[in-house]
Amino acid sequence: MDFQKLAQYQIQLAQMMRNHNQFHNCLVLCDRAMFSMAKAIYVHRNQVIPSSFNLSVTDLLRLIHKNAESSLDIVLFMSTVHYLISREECASKGTMKPEEVDKLLYRTDHILKRLSRRMVADPAMQYNSEKGDIGYGLKTP
Repeated sequence: MDFQKLAQYQIQLAQMMRNHNQFHNCLVLCDRAMFSMAKAIYVHRNQVIPSSFNLSVTDLLRLIHKNAESSLDIVLFMSTVHYLISREECASKGTMKPEEVDKLLYRTDHILKRLSRRMVADPAMQYNSEKGDIGYGLKTP
């Protein structure tokens, strides 16, 4: 549950960064939130916390495989966001529009909710961007 809670804090911080027009930082935090949730799934399934996590695209697909189409969509989105923040020249730093960032935040939030539901049956224990100590909720674009 710690990795799930971390994902929740990261998405709330991403929303704060978006509100302050720090779009690249928002993108980085969305990436980190999705990978934190993937780590939560790994720990939940294997009941062990490895000393280091290196998740490839193949690992992600195996980890979140439920039905092929939606899992592939999630992994593709996660990989794309990860690619965008890892580019050295990072041309997206200056060219991202608020509407695009809002869509990215909304999609990330949607993915985190779906992945959390796969691990936790109790809705009170699931990831929820609208609860938490920071108090920022995500708005639908």
